[in-house]
Amino acid sequence: MIISSTFVILGDSRSISTVAGRSPREISSPVHDHEAPYTFKRTLCSLSAITRSNGNISPPGVRTSSFADNGPESESCIVELHPSASRSRCVDTMVAVVSPLPQGVGYAVVLGLGILFAVMMNGITWLQSRYSQYSPNSANEFTAASRSLKTGIVIAGILSSWTWSLTLLQSATQSYNMGISGGYWYAVGGMVQVAIFSVIASKVKMNANRATTFPEVAYIRFGTAGHLAFLWCGFVCNAIVSACILLGGSAVVSALTGMNPYAALFLIPLGVSIYVATGGLRATFISDATHTFFLLGILLCFSFVTYARSSVIGSPAKMWELLTEIAKTTPVEGNYHGSYLTFRSRPGAIFAVQSIITGFGLVNCDQGYWSRAIASNPKTTAKAYFYGGFAWFSIPFACGTALGLGARALSSRPDFPVLTSQDVGAGLAGVATASYLLGTAGSVLMLILVFLSVTSSLSAEMIAVSTLLSYDVYRQYIKPTATSHEIVKVSRYAIFFWAVFSGGLAAIFQAVGIGLGWLFYFLGVATASGVFPIALTFLWKDLSRAGAVAGSLGGMAIALIVWLATAKGLGGEITVDTLSLQWVSFAGNAAAICSGGILSIGLSLWRPANFDWAKTRNMAVVGEETAARLAADDVSVSETNGSGSEGKDGSEVKVDEEKERTMEGDVESAVVNSEGLDYAILNRRHKIYGGSFLILAIIITFVIPVPLGAAPYIFSKHFLTGVVVVMFLWLFFAAFLVVVLPVWESRQALWRIARLAVGRK
Repeated sequence: MIISSTFVILGDSRSISTVAGRSPREISSPVHDHEAPYTFKRTLCSLSAITRSNGNISPPGVRTSSFADNGPESESCIVELHPSASRSRCVDTMVAVVSPLPQGVGYAVVLGLGILFAVMMNGITWLQSRYSQYSPNSANEFTAASRSLKTGIVIAGILSSWTWSLTLLQSATQSYNMGISGGYWYAVGGMVQVAIFSVIASKVKMNANRATTFPEVAYIRFGTAGHLAFLWCGFVCNAIVSACILLGGSAVVSALTGMNPYAALFLIPLGVSIYVATGGLRATFISDATHTFFLLGILLCFSFVTYARSSVIGSPAKMWELLTEIAKTTPVEGNYHGSYLTFRSRPGAIFAVQSIITGFGLVNCDQGYWSRAIASNPKTTAKAYFYGGFAWFSIPFACGTALGLGARALSSRPDFPVLTSQDVGAGLAGVATASYLLGTAGSVLMLILVFLSVTSSLSAEMIAVSTLLSYDVYRQYIKPTATSHEIVKVSRYAIFFWAVFSGGLAAIFQAVGIGLGWLFYFLGVATASGVFPIALTFLWKDLSRAGAVAGSLGGMAIALIVWLATAKGLGGEITVDTLSLQWVSFAGNAAAICSGGILSIGLSLWRPANFDWAKTRNMAVVGEETAARLAADDVSVSETNGSGSEGKDGSEVKVDEEKERTMEGDVESAVVNSEGLDYAILNRRHKIYGGSFLILAIIITFVIPVPLGAAPYIFSKHFLTGVVVVMFLWLFFAAFLVVVLPVWESRQALWRIARLAVGRK
C-alpha cells in the first residue's frame, strides 16, 4: 500500500490529494486543534496522513509504525507536525492505516476467544461423556450425534452454520451497492434453499436414515463412479466455503485491529479445530447455540442503534431522507430513478437469480447440511430445517437493511470513510457503519460478531470434511473393516488437516487478490451442477448412474467453459476482474444448474434406474450390532466401556471394539426396524413441509418482490418504517427459536446433568 501524494500547505488549511499509486480507503476529513484547522486523509479504520520531506511532517500528534502491505516498497516513519509549519510548500506524503483497535486485541480475540471456546466445549463434552449415554468416542456420536438431536438445537445449528462471514458482510455489501433489494435477495437465496432442504431431509430419514454422508448413498446407488463424482462435489464446495469464511473473518480482523491477515487465516482455525476434534458434531451444535445467542444480541444492538438511538440516523424517516439525498449524487445504475429504496432494479433481479442458484449449490453439495439432517431426530428433521431457514432470513435481511443501507446513507457525511472497490469487495461496508455509529464499542462488537460467525460456520465445515475423509475415503477405500474407534481417530486427524489446508487455500486467494465477493459468485459456478443429481439421489428412484455422474461432473465442466468463454467475450480477456463481472457470473451460474439438471434428468428418463430404496434403508453402519448378535456374543451393555451404537430406545449401546464390524443385509434390517421409524408419519410430514415450503417460496420470491419490482415505486417513509418493524419482529422470533427453544426442549436433561454434576441423584 504505497501512496505517492502531494501535501500542500496553504495558510492554515492543509489538504492531501493522491496523485499516484493505489490508495487505501480515503476521504478528506477536517480535524481541528486550538490553533489551526487541518484537513487530512481519513480511511475506514482511522487513517492519518504522514508527510515526509525536510522535517515537515503530518497533522498534530500523528504517529505511525509501518506500511506493511506490499513488501520491499514499504517504508516506516514516525512523524509529528507543529501548527507553526511553513505556510506554503509542497512535500511528499504517504497514508498509513491506524486501526481503531490495537493489534493485540486482534490476537486476543483470535487466540483468546478461540482457546476459551475450546476449553468450554471440552468441558461440556466431558460432562456429556460423564453424565449422559452419549460418548464422543463413538463414531455414531462423533459424526452424527447419535441421530438424536431435538428441533431447537438443530435450528440453532442450521442458523449458525449458515451464518458465516459472507452472510454478514456480503448481505450488507449488496444493500450498499444496489439498495434495499440487495439484502433481501441475499436472504431469499439462502432461505429458499434451507427451507427446500427440509423436504430433502425428510426423504433422507425415510430412504437413508442410516447414512452418514451423501456420497455413501451415491456409492450404494451408482457404484464407485457416482461415489467419486459426489465426493469431488463435496470437497470442492467445502474448500470454497472454508476459504470464504476465513477470508471474510481475516479481512475484518485485519481492518479493525491491524493484525496480519495471513496470521489470522491460520490462527482462526486453530482454536476451532481443538474443540471440534474433541467433541465431534454434538460439540459443534452446542457451540452453534452459544455463538448464535451472542450473534443475535449484537445484531439487535446494531439495528437498534441505527434505527432508534443514533444521533446521525436514529429513525427510518431519517434513513429515508439520507438515502434519498445520496441517490441524487450517487444513483444506482439500473434502479428506478437511481433510488436505493426500490425493488425495481435490474442489478437486483440479476443478483436474485445468482443468489438462489448459489444457495442451491451450496446447500446440496455441503456435507455440513447433510450432517445436520442426519443428526436430527427423524420425527423433527423437516420441521427443524423449515424453521431454521425461516429464522435465518432475518440475519442477512437485518445486516443489509441496517448496516448496508446505513453505510450508504452515511457516505454523504464528510467524516465517514470513503469505501474503495477493494473495501466493498472485502465486505467492509457493514464494518464501517458499526465502527462509525458506535466508535470503539462498535469496532469491538463487530469484531466479536464476525469472529463468532467464522468459528461457528468453520466448525461445521471441519466436521463435514472430516466425515467425508473418514467414511468416504478411509473406510471406503483404505480400510473397509475400520472400527468405530478408528473412524473417530481418522476424523480427528482430518479436522487438523483441514484447519491447515483451508488456511493455506485462503492465503493463496488473498495473495492473488481474490476476495469474498469474487468467491461468492464463483461458488455457484463450481457447485450448482450438483444440485439436481445430489437432491434426486434421495428423491427419485429412477435417477441413473449415467445421469448422476454426467450431471454433477459434466455440468461442472460445462459451467466452467461457459464462465471462461463469457469472460473472454464480454471482458476481452480472462482476468480475475472480468470473471467476476455480473453477467459473466450469471452465465456461469445458469449454465451450471441448467446443464446439471438437463443431463441428470435427461439421461435418467432415457434409461431409468428403478432403484429399490430397501438397499439404502438397510445400508451398513459402523460399530453397530443387532440385539440378536449382542445376545449371542454375550456383550454387556454399560455406559463406561467400549464404543457406542444406538439401541431401540435411543440409548448408547457399548460393545467391545474388536467385535465392531460393518453389518450387511438382513442383519441390518432388524436394527432399522428396531429404530421405530414410522414411514407413514414421515411421508405425511414430507408432504406437509413440502407444501409449506412451496407456499413460503412463492410468497418471498414472487408475491412480495415481484409487485414491488414491477411497479415504478420508491418506498415512502411509512413503508420503510413498516419494513424496519418487520425486520425487528423477525429478529426476535429467530432469537426465540435458537435461544429459548433449545433450552426448553432440553430442560430435563440439563437439570439431570446439573444434579449429577453436584453429586445429587
